[in-house]
Amino acid sequence: MIYTFSTWLFFFYLYCFLGWVWETCYVSVLKAKWVNRGFMRGPFLPIYGSGAIVVLIFTLPVRTNPGLVFVVGMVSATILEYFTGAAMEWLFHVRYWDYSNQRLNLNGHICLTSSLAWGVFSVILTLYGHTPVERLASHMSTNVLEVIVFVLTVYISIDMAESIREAINLKEVLLSLEENNEDFRRFQKHIEVVSAFYGGELKEKSEAGLRKINSALESGKEMYDRLGENSRMSKAAFMEKMNGARTKREYGRMHSLLKRNPHASSRMHKEAFSQFVEFAENDTEE
Repeated sequence: MIYTFSTWLFFFYLYCFLGWVWETCYVSVLKAKWVNRGFMRGPFLPIYGSGAIVVLIFTLPVRTNPGLVFVVGMVSATILEYFTGAAMEWLFHVRYWDYSNQRLNLNGHICLTSSLAWGVFSVILTLYGHTPVERLASHMSTNVLEVIVFVLTVYISIDMAESIREAINLKEVLLSLEENNEDFRRFQKHIEVVSAFYGGELKEKSEAGLRKINSALESGKEMYDRLGENSRMSKAAFMEKMNGARTKREYGRMHSLLKRNPHASSRMHKEAFSQFVEFAENDTEE
């Protein structure tokens, strides 16, 4: 069968869906609750669709050799997974999958276990799974195939655009939180320095000077306490502080993005990421 561009797109969308089914079922069982897995909101996981297409491109010419299919598929899919993970972290400052706790991992983006799984997947896909999919596509008329591909392209493009916007909004919130945390730490250090400096000089100050110093320190302590309270504020107050123009619905979408990726993390904004997750979880419990 000769694959047209529409045929490749059909394969991509179908494997995105099948990957979502597998990943969602797997994570839901591990979490003992339903988890709509993936970067997108709809039932599609592009990393699986991309992985399947890359594997097929490199393994179909050697599909009669299972050993070669395993190696070629494992290497090609692992390279794709690494660069996809690295690119997403660079763009959004968040890792939507993280293998840092796995043995023999590379920067947390790939690991030996995942690579071996890609190899097994490549053998199953190339030798067995792709044959009925190929047959299904060949039995469709060109018009029907193109209509299906067109509809899915429109839907997935909208979903992807919305998901990217959510990820960018989350990145901006993390940057704002990081900046606030840094201001808080600088202010805390300033209070400590002022207290230490004047603490050793109190006896040499006049009574009027002492009153001014104590007043300044009390004001500083009050501001320090307020900052401390803000670091533990509710999500509603957090949203108002971060960006008054943002709506609760937007923050809910960001939270949903993280719920779809329960293993997400952020090395760049570790403290801020933990704070956002805590705010979101507290808001859910209210």
